[in-house]
Amino acid sequence: MRFDAYWDDDDFAEEAPRGPDLPLCPDGCHTGEVIKAEVKDLKFKVSERNSQGPSIVLKIEIPKAQPVEAIVPCHFRGMVERVCRAASVAAPVKGEDWQVKTLLGRTVTIETVQGVGKTGKEYVRIEKWFEGPAPLPAAVANRAAPARSQVQKAAKEFTEGQDDSIPF
Repeated sequence: MRFDAYWDDDDFAEEAPRGPDLPLCPDGCHTGEVIKAEVKDLKFKVSERNSQGPSIVLKIEIPKAQPVEAIVPCHFRGMVERVCRAASVAAPVKGEDWQVKTLLGRTVTIETVQGVGKTGKEYVRIEKWFEGPAPLPAAVANRAAPARSQVQKAAKEFTEGQDDSIPF
């Protein structure tokens, strides 16, 4: 039996491309799901403060684009907290165990920028992590704002009250 009479050509639409056939994530704001979250020791992230190079490696699946990879060195505490806020999970706290797997399956909103590496390979960099819908964890919300440096104070005083209009 042939089923040609029961379907239109529209029913046999081409399947959406997957994996490497998808285009790179374009510049802009995107919402996606964390499909991979693990801690790895990366040689290229070794520094004085990060002697073994442990980093959180995330893969974020964006609809109709290749997944975006994010690498956050563990000693970048502020960046780790931004990632946790974006995923609406509690950030790591000193003296307590924290599992990177809590990020799996979470929806995050990010701002991406495309770039070209030294070898000529195109890549996508996450420029900004947007805060998720849940309120901040108490440990983060109650923390005092960092003090401004003398340079930041001077710059603020200099720019306050100045007109941004161009005289010509």
